[in-house]
Amino acid sequence: MKMLDVFIEKYRWYLGAILIVTIAAGLGIIWQDKVKKANIGQKQDRIAELTKQNDELRKQLSQQSSGQVAGEETGKVSDKININTADEIELDKLPGIGPARAADIIEYRDSHGGFQSIEEIKNIKGIGDKTFENLKDLITIGGSLEN
Repeated sequence: MKMLDVFIEKYRWYLGAILIVTIAAGLGIIWQDKVKKANIGQKQDRIAELTKQNDELRKQLSQQSSGQVAGEETGKVSDKININTADEIELDKLPGIGPARAADIIEYRDSHGGFQSIEEIKNIKGIGDKTFENLKDLITIGGSLEN
């Protein structure tokens, strides 16, 4: 025990300095953590505010346009695009369909005598199940064959 007392007595200033530095470093880490949490909270608040503004703008746009908002159903059959009669411009308005795919749809329609069901659109290169899921509520084939 006497040797430990001698060691502490001889190096107490060093031990005290190490203790102070350790405490200061710990406090610095705690302070940085609080600052980061505050920044994250501010960013989350901003995201929530922008999301709310986005939703409001979507509602305003839907009221000004044909009543259809991207990603929302209107429930109106007349709003659907008839893939058996639509031109390239109308087809290009569909999500996931660009000018090239619109031309492919028209070419397929002309060579096969029209679509017999909306699912047949999956025969077009580049239109798979995922794209079809986004399209199925927006398209029609017209007449009594419609699905």
